[in-house]
Amino acid sequence: MRFPSRFPYTSLLLLGTALIAGIVLYTGSASTSYSAEAAPSAAIPADQAEGEAIYRQHCLSCHAADGMGSGNYPAVASDHVKKKLGTYDKAYEFISRNMPDNAPGTLTDEEYKAVTRYILSLNGVPTGFNDIEKHWAQKEIAVLFDKQYIDGYVNKETGTMQFKPDQFITRAEFVRYLVKAKELFLSNNTESEFTDIGKNKEERIYIITAVEYGLVNGYPDQTFRPNNTITRAEIAAILSRSEMLKASAQPTFHDIASDYWAGDAIRAVQEAGLFNGYEDGTFRPDQRMTRAEAISVIYRLVSQPQA
Repeated sequence: MRFPSRFPYTSLLLLGTALIAGIVLYTGSASTSYSAEAAPSAAIPADQAEGEAIYRQHCLSCHAADGMGSGNYPAVASDHVKKKLGTYDKAYEFISRNMPDNAPGTLTDEEYKAVTRYILSLNGVPTGFNDIEKHWAQKEIAVLFDKQYIDGYVNKETGTMQFKPDQFITRAEFVRYLVKAKELFLSNNTESEFTDIGKNKEERIYIITAVEYGLVNGYPDQTFRPNNTITRAEIAAILSRSEMLKASAQPTFHDIASDYWAGDAIRAVQEAGLFNGYEDGTFRPDQRMTRAEAISVIYRLVSQPQA
C-alpha cells in the first residue's frame, strides 16, 4: 500500500529535497504574539503578513537578512526551492513534518501553514483561490483546500490559482477529491480494465483506488469516461457505497420513481444529511453538479462526527 492520499508526496522525497530546512524553528518556545521587530512589510499581500511575521521572529536567525541564506541554510526564494517544493502540500509537509533533530516543533499547525504560505509566496506559488471570495461555498472550499483534499487550476502566466466553483465537476475530479477526503490508502496496482483513463498517473491511481474500494463503476464498454460531468444521482450512489448507507424511509421526492436506479441511494444520503432536495419537493437526479456543490457534499461527509 501507498501512504495515505492526504500526503501524496512521501517523506523520503521531501527529506531528499532539504532545501528550506532553515524555515523550521530553532529550539525554543513559540509565541503567538509577534513583536514590533517582527512586523510584516507592506510589500506582501495581507494574507501573507502573518506568515512573514512568524518567519521573521522564529526563522530569520537561520537566514541572512536579505533572505539569500546563511551558513548551511539556503535561500528561501530560489529557482531550486521553487522547482523542488513548489506546491502547497510539498512545502507544508516538509516544514511541519520533516524538522531537524535539533529543531523540535513549537508552533501551532496554523502557524506552520502561515509560514508555508509566506515561503511559497516568495517563490511566486499561489496559496489560495482568487475566485471564491463571497461565494456561497467559500468556507467549504477553503477548509477542504487547507486539508489538501482538493485542488484548483493554476495560471502559470499570472501566478494565480482558481477553483472555478461554478464549473461542472467531472467524474475524475470527484473521485480524486473523495479518495483524498476519506484518506484512503492508494492502490499499488497500475493496471485497469478501463481503456480511457490514460497515462495521467495521478488521475489513473485515484480511479483505480476508488474502483478497488467499491466506490465507483465503469461502463459496459470498459470505459470510465473520466471527463464526463457527474450528476446528483451518480454522486448519491457513490456516497451510499462509500458510507454503506441504507435507506429506511419511503420515497420523499416527487421526481424519483419507486423503481429509479438510484432511488435507495438518494434516500439514504438524504437521511444521512449529505444531500438536500429542493423546495419544490424534487431531487433533480439527472442535474449535473458544480464543483462547489460537490465540494459542499464532501465537506458535510468529512465534518460529520465519527461514530
